[in-house]
Amino acid sequence: MPSESSSDVKFEIGHVLFIDIVGYSKLLINEQSEQIQTLKEIVRGTEQFRIAEAEGKLLRLPTGDGGALVFRNSPEAPVRCALEITKELQKHPGSKEKPQLRLRMGIHSGPVNEVTDLNEQANIAGAGINIAQRVMDCGDGGHILLSQRLADDLVHYRQWQPQLHDLGEVEVKHGVRVHVFNLYNNELGNPERPQSIRGAAPAQSVAVLPFVNMSADKHDEYLSDGMTEELINALAKVPGLRVPGRTSCFAFKGKNEDDIFRKIGEQLRVNTVLEGSVRKAGDKLRVAAQLINVSDGYHLWSENYDGDVKDIFTFQSEVAQRVVEALQIKLGVEVARALAKKPTENPEAHRLYLLGRYEFGKYSEAGWTSSIRYYEQALKLDPNYALAYCGLADTYAYMGGVMMPSKEAVGKEKEFAQKALELDPELPEAHLSLACALGGAFDWRNAQIEFDRAIELNPNLAWAYEIYAWFLGGLGRLDEAIAKDKKAIELDPLNSFFQSALAYFLYHARRYDDAIVQIKNTLEMDPTSTIARHLLGCCLLWKGDTAGAIAEFQRSKIMVTGAWYQGLLGYAYAISGDRPKAEQMLRELEEMAKRQYVNSSAFAAIYLGLGEKEKALDWLDKAYENQESACWLLKVDPIYDSVRKEPRFQAILKKIGLE
Repeated sequence: MPSESSSDVKFEIGHVLFIDIVGYSKLLINEQSEQIQTLKEIVRGTEQFRIAEAEGKLLRLPTGDGGALVFRNSPEAPVRCALEITKELQKHPGSKEKPQLRLRMGIHSGPVNEVTDLNEQANIAGAGINIAQRVMDCGDGGHILLSQRLADDLVHYRQWQPQLHDLGEVEVKHGVRVHVFNLYNNELGNPERPQSIRGAAPAQSVAVLPFVNMSADKHDEYLSDGMTEELINALAKVPGLRVPGRTSCFAFKGKNEDDIFRKIGEQLRVNTVLEGSVRKAGDKLRVAAQLINVSDGYHLWSENYDGDVKDIFTFQSEVAQRVVEALQIKLGVEVARALAKKPTENPEAHRLYLLGRYEFGKYSEAGWTSSIRYYEQALKLDPNYALAYCGLADTYAYMGGVMMPSKEAVGKEKEFAQKALELDPELPEAHLSLACALGGAFDWRNAQIEFDRAIELNPNLAWAYEIYAWFLGGLGRLDEAIAKDKKAIELDPLNSFFQSALAYFLYHARRYDDAIVQIKNTLEMDPTSTIARHLLGCCLLWKGDTAGAIAEFQRSKIMVTGAWYQGLLGYAYAISGDRPKAEQMLRELEEMAKRQYVNSSAFAAIYLGLGEKEKALDWLDKAYENQESACWLLKVDPIYDSVRKEPRFQAILKKIGLE
């Protein structure tokens, strides 16, 4: 009879950190020994290791190419330990003689027990160990992956919530399925989606398709589009729910082919789709909504709502609540309150706000002018409408350097963003608006605080990551900018501006071939992307193909830009030796400046091409005085390499705070 039956085995819950050295088997024997020794020293040096060991709350399981640590004090302990290890690894970059130590880590909370193996050595077994290893196996170098069990323990803490990124359910060894989260922040972790699970959709995910305008008046489309956008924004605030951004969802507007739901599921990585319609007749309103499973078209839920236009907030809140319930998501008190919160009690102010958003989305001078008018009318009806102030701030941000001097626009942008925050300090859009305004005023430190706060309040706010990426890129922190932009793309994958921006950061990093590959990917998605065409011209320019660059610049004339594209075209003419055409571009800019605002950097670019450095620096001084957004690029754009060492240029960088 066995001395110990299976029912006598004593299990306890352990919080397991499983660590693996990436590429260990390809190392030489002495390199393997060195990396194991370095790993031991790093792990033993972490605060979490020392605390748990001192308390007798730590078990260790060595493996050939890493090991497992079982913490018995707190589910946060292995996570903090993993971040400590990752931070210390940054001090070990490696060299030609000594390969870099690269790790992947998996964390899970589950049952473990101490056993004695065949060699009479103490060992650890149990599902806690097995699942932690399976989770780790999903990752690549630099990844800190968590099981859903562990993530569920952390998601209710504000400090962890923005660092948890849902990767969905994955099939691992022996057909076992685990739900995996990627842990990373601005400095630590790997934001890339692991190679092994690139195509997986999170189990709790929904794309909100543009609601169809069924009203007799086709001008009421602003109402159906506005409701769609507000549902996207509301659901994006639900922790653990993947909701693709507006641009990606609106890419499917009007499309109704047979396999549309399958296509949406594949392209946006979602398992469900919310679609519906809005019918307005006078003051009466009917909203129809249904939640559909993309795999089989099955309706998980559907409902019709009838009432007055003033009931639209109630309808939106109920639809969002029903989606959450259908996806079996448990809401905390704060999130439930946020879903039910009304941005205004005045239906007419809300209607005017939606019209403002609709006009803003046209990205034209006429649209922005109309947008401001509608926001101002909304605020006359409800002076406490924080989102309307955000709308004003964002519109002036786009108008700066295009329709009006940037400095004037930044002042208005900051004023309205601060007003929005006074009314609602917890509004992520207001923190983002203020971050943009502070960045426009070259207040880099406080801008970063506001970007971080916006993301903390809403980790799914794609535009926060995107604009943050431009901010970081301007500071020369290009690796961080690329990571932030990739996060924005993950949230809004069909946004061609985000895709183009990624190429911009690669271009600023002088990775021209990589940038060209990204540009071509963008143009496949959106052949009309003028910014991608323009950037292709920039890459060709620095690769020595001046004729190709000129052709792309001519193809990509962007009319609402403050004329900076003419500046680069003039620069290309100048360095190609065609001085008359470059000088003609200068005259065109001078004539244009009599009718509209023209960025000083456009003049500076042409004078740089002509080799007239002092005139170029005169214009860059004006760009600084006018707080033009082009100043964000002075530190990284190759066009300024010819004056980078000039004392006047360095003085400008210093005044801006980039040196």
